[in-house]
Amino acid sequence: MKKTVSLFLFLFLSCSFFGQDNVFFKYWEDSLIVLRNNSINASNDIEKLQKNEDFMNLLEEILEEKNSFKYNWSTTSNFSVVTSSDKQLKIFTWNVMKKDFSCENFGFLQVYNENRKKYILYPLFDNRNLIDYPSTFVGNHNHWYGAIYYDIILIESKHKKYYTLLGYNANNLFSNQKVIDVLSFKSDGTPIFGAFIFKKYPQKVSRVLFEYSKKATFTLKYEKQSYDVSTGKRDPKTRKLIYKNIPAKMIIFEQLVPLDDGLDGITAFLVPESSLNQGFIENEGKWLFLPNVKGRNPDKENPKYIKRNRNFKKNRYE
Repeated sequence: MKKTVSLFLFLFLSCSFFGQDNVFFKYWEDSLIVLRNNSINASNDIEKLQKNEDFMNLLEEILEEKNSFKYNWSTTSNFSVVTSSDKQLKIFTWNVMKKDFSCENFGFLQVYNENRKKYILYPLFDNRNLIDYPSTFVGNHNHWYGAIYYDIILIESKHKKYYTLLGYNANNLFSNQKVIDVLSFKSDGTPIFGAFIFKKYPQKVSRVLFEYSKKATFTLKYEKQSYDVSTGKRDPKTRKLIYKNIPAKMIIFEQLVPLDDGLDGITAFLVPESSLNQGFIENEGKWLFLPNVKGRNPDKENPKYIKRNRNFKKNRYE
């Protein structure tokens, strides 16, 4: 496999000099999709992991090439590629599902290093099964709470960038997970996973984890929604507080509840409520927890009622 990869890369590099980078990165993208399918469809765990090594080795060599960061990876379907809004970071993540329904996550960070004036590649090693307190754990690329990321939200606090990551983890036979993690970088460029930037959340956490029944579907997304803020005034008739509805971009999700009484805390029996009713809003470079939000999209206005004249016949029901 190594000889084949080297030959492919030699041909790739030769053709790149003729200004055909996108064409050949597209070729490698298609090749990677095939290798991922080979791993996914392998008949046993050993074969899955061996074919995953082929995929990972080729991806690593491709990402080390000049101009690879500029490629948009537009047709990937069986591994995730997300790019930060400042165009300084790309994250590649995927998993290997084993026969016992456990999974192992894999990934690479491709990030611009200002000191070295180049993009640096960091492999990610999933150590989540060795982490005793994942909600408060702060690690790095060698000690990563693995997930497949599908969104990056950039916020800044005192000139420090935090990349908030929304991810999915297939976890095990009984439960799935969604995660809100935080990625930042030391001055030397070393990645850090986890940060205590969640305010007014019920627990002090460095990442937010949602674990729920394998049979359920849990929504975690970043979009424009709305929440209520007290105006400090009261209705003169009812004396009830008057609230103002504020639209804003936020991380929004459902509250998890047990399927039945007595099942509190058993993740295999936790399911989301039917409405998006909790979230985080960015506030001074941190995430402020909102226990009551309105899970609808204020960008979509209700259709206006148009009055039409209607002529009814007399004695219609006679």
